[in-house]
Amino acid sequence: MDLGTEDELIEQIFQITRKERQFIQQTLKQHGLNIMQAQALNFIAQHPGAIQKKLSVYLGKSEATTTNIIKILEQRQLVVRRLASNNERQKQLYLLPDGQVLVQSVHKIFIDLEQRVSAPLTATEKNTLLSLLHRISEDAAF
Repeated sequence: MDLGTEDELIEQIFQITRKERQFIQQTLKQHGLNIMQAQALNFIAQHPGAIQKKLSVYLGKSEATTTNIIKILEQRQLVVRRLASNNERQKQLYLLPDGQVLVQSVHKIFIDLEQRVSAPLTATEKNTLLSLLHRISEDAAF
């Protein structure tokens, strides 16, 4: 059924996002990770010592869900929670050596994805598309 072009932009974004998720899920699965676990590892790598609440906000998940994600990563000896020196109730998150190695592998997955997505574009087209997407992201009313 042809609904016209009123939703063509949204449809294209949806299709790209769907393909992107499939690629990411399949590739992360090879490393024994799901998307949330990979995002948690990446956040901890970028914010060593961050508390769990900040990770919850970043992931857009409840603190209970974030706790479950962290527990799995701890069991795999990828992350560790340590008591904050200034607050015994808060635990800070750190990557363990295996977690650091895995984060680098995950980062390579996203670099590969970036290259696949931008391959059909010239550098100028990529910069134009990025500029337009940033504008949409900042100004669109959701």
